[in-house]
Amino acid sequence: MDKDPIRILITRFFESDLPKESVLKFQKWFIRRENIEKKELVLNELWEQETAKADKRTIQALGEMNRRIGSERKRIHTSFCRRLLRTASILLLPIMSGVLTYWIMYNRQDSSPRPVTTIVEHIVPDGEMKHVLLPDSSRVWLNAGSMLFYSDGLRGTSRRLFLSGEATFQVQKDENRPFIVKTQYMEVEALGTIFNVKSYVDEGMNAVTLEEGSVRVDVDGKVKVSEVISPDEQFTYDHRHGKISRIEVDAGLVSRWKEGYLVFENASFEDIIRTVERRFNVTVYYDIRKYGGGAFSVKYTPYENIRQILTVLETLNPGLRWTIEDDIIYIK
Repeated sequence: MDKDPIRILITRFFESDLPKESVLKFQKWFIRRENIEKKELVLNELWEQETAKADKRTIQALGEMNRRIGSERKRIHTSFCRRLLRTASILLLPIMSGVLTYWIMYNRQDSSPRPVTTIVEHIVPDGEMKHVLLPDSSRVWLNAGSMLFYSDGLRGTSRRLFLSGEATFQVQKDENRPFIVKTQYMEVEALGTIFNVKSYVDEGMNAVTLEEGSVRVDVDGKVKVSEVISPDEQFTYDHRHGKISRIEVDAGLVSRWKEGYLVFENASFEDIIRTVERRFNVTVYYDIRKYGGGAFSVKYTPYENIRQILTVLETLNPGLRWTIEDDIIYIK
């Protein structure tokens, strides 16, 4: 009989429908630095035992989870990624949402724990979008592969939300309570405005695009800046290289993804592929040495399917050929 307490605790967490109080205690214990190697070992054993099919978000979430719990970042090799495709993404979602929820409410600069009652979580799988009406009557449109967290009722002196992914916010004005969207590297504060935030954990570029009103963007990464942007401006932060920029854009065009459009302006081939994967819930294999780099501007309408989009990519990249097997696309 297995008497390893760490293995028993993690296994029971995934196998049981625990009360919220127990889940919160588990989340606190899990993200502590003690026994990190053992915790990762047990999780990998559970993944190996799982026979259900997972999607590529499992791999993305694994990297983010490892970063959150403070382990040394490891490059996830292709062979390991293919092995993880046998696992169930649902196995990882409880721990991902738990770790991120705990991080939002506790990992603040003042380092003082604050009591949490209920956290509202919106997790949008690849291939889907979601419209959310917040308790303060603000509206949020969540793009595919996104997660949004906030305290129940948005109570307090400020309305704080955590976003991983992409969303357009239409904020209900409240001069006494700032509306703040926190991402991995940025904090966006607004008072009665419409803006788009893009901050996926698997992309190096984070962007805030303002449609109406004004917002302040604070960056806390390799560079630390605070800037106020105006309508039809886009603020970007490249966290891998520590670079920031501001450009003029058509903000309404940027957020047309919520209507089903895919709009790319000077986008790299890699960015297009990542967006297509999330929108259509597919996995694309291609040689980055052959197709990496370059800048493309193209717009896809809502009724276009994955085959039509790939046909356009053929036109933009002479010599590109593709095949589809179920939900996997091979580009040659």
